[in-house]
Amino acid sequence: MHKRFIFAGAAVATVAAAVAYLVLSRETGGADGESSVAEVPGRLQADAGAKTPPALKKPAPAVRRAEKPVLFADAGDDDDDDGFTPEERELSKRIEEALDKEDLSLAVACVEQALACKNTEIRQAMVDTLSWFGTDGLAELTPFLADADADVRESAMSAWSMTLSGIEDDEMKIHITELAMGVLSDEDSLEEISGEYIGIDEKIAVESLLRIIEGEGSKAGVDKAKETYEFVTGEEFTDRAAAEKWLAEEYQPEQAAAAEPAAGTEVQ
Repeated sequence: MHKRFIFAGAAVATVAAAVAYLVLSRETGGADGESSVAEVPGRLQADAGAKTPPALKKPAPAVRRAEKPVLFADAGDDDDDDGFTPEERELSKRIEEALDKEDLSLAVACVEQALACKNTEIRQAMVDTLSWFGTDGLAELTPFLADADADVRESAMSAWSMTLSGIEDDEMKIHITELAMGVLSDEDSLEEISGEYIGIDEKIAVESLLRIIEGEGSKAGVDKAKETYEFVTGEEFTDRAAAEKWLAEEYQPEQAAAAEPAAGTEVQ
């Protein structure tokens, strides 16, 4: 099992900023004392200098896995024989405690340290724990899609994709996808998740793609966002002004509300 890894270039700043805002959002909460998972990508993009999407009115549904994963299955009874440094051992115990007690706040508090940890086993345990929390842990799970270890990446992507598929609200789903597009560099993964932009409200799609393009995420993510923008609009991306012109002239909002009777109208 690999024990050391290195984050590269802009991905480091992006992931670090994401986790800092994730932890802060969990600690401070919103007006009602709770934070919405889907709000986090907007905070990340705001830190990167792009426009912030409007706050969502409802959180993603809390869907959790039926069975808890087994963490550190190979660990012995003697702490000195587990191969961990004292700091890694302390972190591993806090991750285990978070899962045992089903304490999302404690799990979130471990994310930043886990992302920076050189021990692959601990990063995998963090992925497994966040995966168990389902939609509640989805935003915090997202930075692990860019992990340096292939097994950790694959595990994170599998859990991320499965959990995302359970979210029906387009705006919520795109907020999480937007965060992933900002950290991923793997072309196959980007190709897979960019499909979330197809067939949804075009205004939601275009505004999200603009935030990715104008943000400080991976170059591959920015390139894929431009490619997806062209697919959605039928026009090659040039700049924000052109995108806003397209929205003003070409965007056709869904007319679901038109099917509803106006106030005071009798329904036959």
